[in-house]
Amino acid sequence: MADPIQQASRHAVYTSRFAGYLANLFNPYSDKLKRELRLILIDAPDTTQSIRRINQIIREFRSISLSIYGDYTDNDIFAQLEEFAASEGDFTISSLESIVKPDVSLSPPAPSQLWAAATTTPLKVPGQGGVNILASYIKDMEAIQIAKISEQIRFGFMTGRTSQQIASDIAGKGGYLDKQNKRAIKSMVRTSTNHVSNIARQSTYEENDDIVKGYEIVATLDGRTSSTCKGYDGLIVLNSAKEKPMPPFHPNCRTTTAPFLEPKFTIDDDVGTRASSGVTGGKQVNADLNYYEWLKIQGMQGPKGRAFVADTLGKERADLFLNGGLSISKFKQLTMDELFRPLPLSELKKKTSLQLAFDAIDG
Repeated sequence: MADPIQQASRHAVYTSRFAGYLANLFNPYSDKLKRELRLILIDAPDTTQSIRRINQIIREFRSISLSIYGDYTDNDIFAQLEEFAASEGDFTISSLESIVKPDVSLSPPAPSQLWAAATTTPLKVPGQGGVNILASYIKDMEAIQIAKISEQIRFGFMTGRTSQQIASDIAGKGGYLDKQNKRAIKSMVRTSTNHVSNIARQSTYEENDDIVKGYEIVATLDGRTSSTCKGYDGLIVLNSAKEKPMPPFHPNCRTTTAPFLEPKFTIDDDVGTRASSGVTGGKQVNADLNYYEWLKIQGMQGPKGRAFVADTLGKERADLFLNGGLSISKFKQLTMDELFRPLPLSELKKKTSLQLAFDAIDG
């Protein structure tokens, strides 16, 4: 029997790869954006500071861009994510079937139910629109990119650059469309894919809430995991909880969930493994380890291990974590807020509850 955390962590790799595939589908649309922008600027004056003429150029670019982004959104993102939501429901049922007793009956939600949940449950992504449903989140991100390119066109003309220099700045090799725009689209796609994955899985848990008591948050065990996801890793959220944190917690979030079952329905309580990438490279570790427990083990592996922890937490937090004499639960309690975001170091140093820990470091 595979452990649910083991299954979830392995499946997260597949989800990440699928998101990468979806992001790569934007490449021909990016090429089309470049071509259209060059054509618009070929017809533009070589230089101009006429607000009316610049606005006309921007309106033309904006109209074409909305059409190109719309084709990508409708023909690739939404079409593929809808199929992906159904496949995530199938995976979740298969995963549950592998860990429950043979006589336990499971109820798979209809694909339409999964897609409806994914498109109506808000994403809560700090710094990217706050709270928004999937369609608005994607459209807003695309609108932001159009606005940024439009501003580059305006700024270029107003500072005396020629139309061809502006075309090179934006559509040339290494220009805005090659770098910043593609990064923004990739981030949006990865975040959207994580949202659809987790909501489809949560909907399947809820359909079987007589068996699934809740879910456990499962982060990635490596040095790139965000501070928020480090703190959430291992948190069990029961169906009865008032607050139900659900990934994605930030742009490009890789965190997922695993079902938390009624013990009487499971085959056994064997603990599996989960992948990690620490100071000694890739390694399978006990699935019951949460992120900070795993990080503590990294810090015990000599100077390289301590350096790994310092790179992950920052030097002062790493000192507090490794040398402050705090238990892992106490470290999390005293150094993070209720959303598992790290408190500023200046605030930590004012806490009387941390004075002994800081004294231990200084000593």
